[in-house]
Amino acid sequence: MIKFTETSRRPAGPGRMLGLRVTDRDGNALGTVEDLLVDAPGPRFRLISVEHGGVTGFGATPSFIPLEAVHEVSGSGIRIGQSSAQVADAPLYDPSSMAPGEFCEHLYGYYGLRPTAA
Repeated sequence: MIKFTETSRRPAGPGRMLGLRVTDRDGNALGTVEDLLVDAPGPRFRLISVEHGGVTGFGATPSFIPLEAVHEVSGSGIRIGQSSAQVADAPLYDPSSMAPGEFCEHLYGYYGLRPTAA
C-alpha cells in the first residue's frame, strides 16, 4: 500500500476526504484525514489515515480506519460507524513487523469488516 498523496493519480472520489474532520458514531471528534492508503497495483482506496493529538502537526498520532467503516461523508466531515474507544484501541501499523497487506487484513478483522470487492 502507498499513500494517496504520494501517487500521481488524483481520482475525484475519496480524494476529496483529505483534510476533513472525522467523528465517531456518537459525534465525538477523532481528528482529520491526513491521507488515504491505496493498493499500489490498483490503485484501490483501502484505509483513511486520521491524525489526532499533537501541536501544529508535531507529535500527532495516526490511526488507520478502513474505508468501509465510513458511514457518511459531507462537506464538513466524515462520520464512521465505530466508537472513539474502538478507534483508540485499533492495531497500530509497524512496517518492521507486518507487511501492509497483512496489517490491512488484521485491521479489517479488528473492525469486524470485510473489504469491498475491487
